[in-house]
Amino acid sequence: LKKQNKELTEATELRGKEKASNEETLVKAKEGLEAVAEALLILKNFYSKAESLLQASPVDEDTSGPGFAGPYKGKVEASKGVIGILEVIKSDFERTIRTTEASESKADAEFVEFDRASKADVAGKETKKVLSEQDLKTTKAGIEQTTSDMQETMRLLDDA
Repeated sequence: LKKQNKELTEATELRGKEKASNEETLVKAKEGLEAVAEALLILKNFYSKAESLLQASPVDEDTSGPGFAGPYKGKVEASKGVIGILEVIKSDFERTIRTTEASESKADAEFVEFDRASKADVAGKETKKVLSEQDLKTTKAGIEQTTSDMQETMRLLDDA
């Protein structure tokens, strides 16, 4: 019983630490997801307006020779790489949240099952112990009575 109670206490402590770690991971992942989503929104908004923000230049008309590919439109194409990377990071945060929540849910269910089974087992063993102690007392009392009766019978036989 002591061993089982000790194991239950240790499992409860470990489960508490695991839950705290999972909660911390979820908080950080949700904060990161929020920040990345905000950055994506800002960048997409900025780059969607980038072409309209460019000022018209008289040089645009002179950019039709060698080394020029037409008027400058900003680095809108390069933004796709940055936005792509941020979208991957966003999906990583979302996956981390999903997997952490799933593992937390599974670990909690397993712990509850272990906790209930352990407590039921301990209660059963404690009941058995109490019944065994009562049986032992009854047996000892019976032995004492039988021994006393035997001594009385021997005394009577000796007297006869």
